[in-house]
Amino acid sequence: MNRILSAVVFIALISAVSCEPQENPPVYPQGEGFFILNEGNYLAGNGTVSFYSMETREIYNDLFGTVNGRGLGDIPSFIAADGNSGYIVVNNSGTIESVDLRTMESLGTFTGLNSPRQMVIYQGRGYVSSLQDTRITVIDLDLKEVTGSIDIGVTSEALAVAGGKLFSANWSGGSTITVTDLASEEVIRTITVGLEPESMAVDRNGKLWVLCTGGWQGEEIPRIVRINTSNLEKEAELSFRTVNDNPSSLTCNAAGDTLYYLDEGVRRMPVTASTLPSEAYIPSGSRLFYKLMACPGGKVAVTDAIDCQQKGDLLVFSSNGDLYDSGQAGIIPGFMLYVKE
Repeated sequence: MNRILSAVVFIALISAVSCEPQENPPVYPQGEGFFILNEGNYLAGNGTVSFYSMETREIYNDLFGTVNGRGLGDIPSFIAADGNSGYIVVNNSGTIESVDLRTMESLGTFTGLNSPRQMVIYQGRGYVSSLQDTRITVIDLDLKEVTGSIDIGVTSEALAVAGGKLFSANWSGGSTITVTDLASEEVIRTITVGLEPESMAVDRNGKLWVLCTGGWQGEEIPRIVRINTSNLEKEAELSFRTVNDNPSSLTCNAAGDTLYYLDEGVRRMPVTASTLPSEAYIPSGSRLFYKLMACPGGKVAVTDAIDCQQKGDLLVFSSNGDLYDSGQAGIIPGFMLYVKE
């Protein structure tokens, strides 16, 4: 395992403690809801965080900036949670912002990362993918420092953990999933799936589902591949219709029995399905559906990036596909993280 302590610095931010009661009210309510990462415009450094409350049915915008008095950075792409601690991956800034999820107060910043994209947490460690580096960065969450890296030989984006193994998708021009044993932090297998594996989800049976886009130029027909995470063999391949299909954002509900993804709207299928659904149960119409999250109770949250320049929308749909609620988030609303007190 490569040591890269010198490459990344964690900047601790210590707040003054006052005996006086806190005068400023919380900038968003506690309780059930989800965070939305608004990517902002490329190179503008105007990424923000919003919170949608399932209780008030309101969106609370620019939380990080309001609480901390500074910007979040350029292209926040992912947020991972470890109890009340959150880790916001800011891709183009090369940082990970550690925050208190109850207040959005910054607890410190990991800097110097090379194009970080996603992060998973396993047994007190954070594993971070990179679009420009062949290494997975390893963070000790108790020590609040980077303790090394795992060279997987390819760049990576989507990550998943199952059965004590880390699955890393080589999305940018690749066609493989790299498997790392997390006990030894050694690569043990490479699985060929389809071109550009874009998103992954683990179901209730511990099976890994991988959505492969087929390449941004339509080099091959997209597919969804199911992998047995015990023997690391492919069990099924479900193909889309043509090379012109553009599916994305594969995810699974909390029960682990239903998959959702974007393809001309929102489509869903049970994990027992042997074919892909023939039509979207929530058509996108004229909207630009960008990211997707399955909520408890069968609701689905979808972001609409509109024109990727102005502020986008959040759309929440009921289990039968009816629009339940909507509101304006930030510029290019993307990844969402559900929380419940």
